[in-house]
Amino acid sequence: MRKASRGRPRSFDEDAVLDAVMRAFWEHGYEGTSVATLEAATGLKAPSLYGAFGSKELLYQTVLERYASEHGAVLRPDGPVREAIADFLLEAADRFSEGGLPPGCMISTAALGVGAAQRGVATRPARMRAQTLAGIEQRLRRAVDDGELPAETDAAALARLVGAVIQGMSVQAIDGATRGDLRALATVAMNAWPTKG
Repeated sequence: MRKASRGRPRSFDEDAVLDAVMRAFWEHGYEGTSVATLEAATGLKAPSLYGAFGSKELLYQTVLERYASEHGAVLRPDGPVREAIADFLLEAADRFSEGGLPPGCMISTAALGVGAAQRGVATRPARMRAQTLAGIEQRLRRAVDDGELPAETDAAALARLVGAVIQGMSVQAIDGATRGDLRALATVAMNAWPTKG
C-alpha cells in the first residue's frame, strides 16, 4: 500500500507520523481531514508526507489497518459464546470512550459521509465492517451447531444486531455518551440474547 521512498533518508519518526495521521482521520473523518489538517497534525508539508506514504487515500488505507490492529475490539474465539459477545461489546464501549483519544470507532464512522467522488475511499472500511460481521456470524453459527444457542437462532440477524449496537455506540460516543452510558447500552443489548426453551 505504501509508496516506496527514494532519495535521502527520512528525517521523521514514521510511527509518530502515522499515529498523528490516524488521529486526524479518526477525529475529523476522511473528507473533514484536509491537507492543512494533515500538515498541522504531522508537522510535515504535503510533498514530504505524500512522498513518503503516497496519496491521502493511501494514507487513509494505511492508518485504517493501524487503527484495527491497535484500537479494534476483539471477539474471543473460544469460551461461552454469550460471554464472548458481551465482552466484545463492553470492550468496544471502553475503547470508544477511552480518554485522550477521539471518541467512537474510526472504521465505523470515518468514511460514512463521503461524497460521490470519494465513494472508493469507503470501500475498505465497509469491507472491514463486513469481515467483522462475518466473524461474529461464524462464531454464532458454531454456537448453534454446538448446542449453545437454540437451533432456530438466526445467526445472521443476531450478528447484524451486534454490529448495529457497535456502530450505534460509536455514533453515541461521538455525540458525548460516557463510558458508563455505553457499557449500560451493551448490557441492555444482551437482553436480546436467545435463550433455550
